[in-house]
Amino acid sequence: MIEIVNFIDGKHVRSTEDGSLFSVNPATEKRIAHINISSPMDVDAAVLAARTAYEQGPWPHMSVEERASYLHMIADALEENLALFAQYECEDTGFLSKMCLYGHLPRAVEHFRFFAEEGKRFFGNAIPVGDAYFNITHPVPLGVVAIMTPWNGPLAVSSINLAAALISGNTVVLKPSELAPITVSLLGQIFEEIDLPAGVVNIIQGAGLPTGQALIQHSDIDLVCFIGGTQVGKEVLRHSANTVRRSILELGGKSPTIVLADADIDAALDGALVSAFSSNGQVCTAGSRIIVERPIAEAFSRKFIERTRNIRIGNPFDDASEIGPMITAAHRAQMLAAIEQAQRQGANLRAGGAIPAQPSRGFYLEPAVFTEVHPQSDLARNEIFGPVIGIFTADDEASALALANDTPFGLAGSVWSRDHSRALSFAKKIQAGNVGINTPFIRDIRCPFGGFKQSGIGAVGGRWSLEQYTQTQTLCVPLNGYALPKYGVRQ
Repeated sequence: MIEIVNFIDGKHVRSTEDGSLFSVNPATEKRIAHINISSPMDVDAAVLAARTAYEQGPWPHMSVEERASYLHMIADALEENLALFAQYECEDTGFLSKMCLYGHLPRAVEHFRFFAEEGKRFFGNAIPVGDAYFNITHPVPLGVVAIMTPWNGPLAVSSINLAAALISGNTVVLKPSELAPITVSLLGQIFEEIDLPAGVVNIIQGAGLPTGQALIQHSDIDLVCFIGGTQVGKEVLRHSANTVRRSILELGGKSPTIVLADADIDAALDGALVSAFSSNGQVCTAGSRIIVERPIAEAFSRKFIERTRNIRIGNPFDDASEIGPMITAAHRAQMLAAIEQAQRQGANLRAGGAIPAQPSRGFYLEPAVFTEVHPQSDLARNEIFGPVIGIFTADDEASALALANDTPFGLAGSVWSRDHSRALSFAKKIQAGNVGINTPFIRDIRCPFGGFKQSGIGAVGGRWSLEQYTQTQTLCVPLNGYALPKYGVRQ
């Protein structure tokens, strides 16, 4: 069993108080890691180490090229151990091994490499004021950054924010989810091996209470980046208001997949199924609301239900598996409760929604598909964060758009139509930050990723990340200069 402790001020240290958690392999129900729980005192120590590294250490004063060299060393170490990290992440999350090995982990490597180079291209401007002055703008790091990341894709999600924060000159306190902390905790070993200056990155372990709460409420944090549920995101905002600090929030979603009557049904089916059920359906961008125009609704629904019933549920290390287990028994129980609630509210369960007979161990769930879902029901409005899908019928394009936008969330979506101009026009009206046209939305590190409405604040990716993790200072330099009035001089 792996022992996971904190990494503070360049050292692996145990928490100051007794208390521990276990990470459980969701496919086998076996404990795979023993996790220290950080107390508020441990959080204080991590923040102090980051503050000292920022105020007294070399990191913010290094050239961007020097910081970039460290990011490349991190990427090299990850790449050399890619298979091992992917194995740990598969065991920790229950995500398919092939997704971890060929998707999430290479993305983490690319995040460090990309921002190592993007940071060199991120600089200010010189703005002339006639021939008298130059105003010179330049980016300044914010200081101490807290990054709190989720259990789905833990290393990829952590790295996109960590790399941007570091190349910008900030120091970091990083808290991974207690449900899948292994790969993020292993970064501490890499930091030791490459001699990253002490305190630049500190990794603390623990649950939302007390660890996460202590970090959110800490008064010496200059920015909180939180990726997770909307309710906790609102808590981050409340505490950020007390110190007028910045917040980056990537929160929940209830993303629509809109299939217009002229769509290529087979292509739309492929896209809708991938959007709904990849990452075991446990992803914030999941297309959990499928809205189909009436002329093709019956045919599309029939085929989607049939394909869903044929999805292969199984061990994530088996290449034949198409969907793995849910992250915990408690999370699966919440989904089962949501399925029962949907039936009580009149939705028609057409496929899945039960615990499969095989595999006999693990937190598996048959992907569930509902039709006749009321647009104001819990199933239609609340993020379930699992493979539970509602299919809605729209009378026409206008009603499809109204259904798509009738949600408190606005993270992602897709629209399907053989007429690309029609699809593009429709996509621009969807109230979401990320929309695919005849494709599920595919993230690109060069592009901004963020949500509308209650799906978040701020965007990450490309220079947008660097703008989030810096503030702009303007310097005023005289050339010829204006003649200044001479206060206090008598003529």
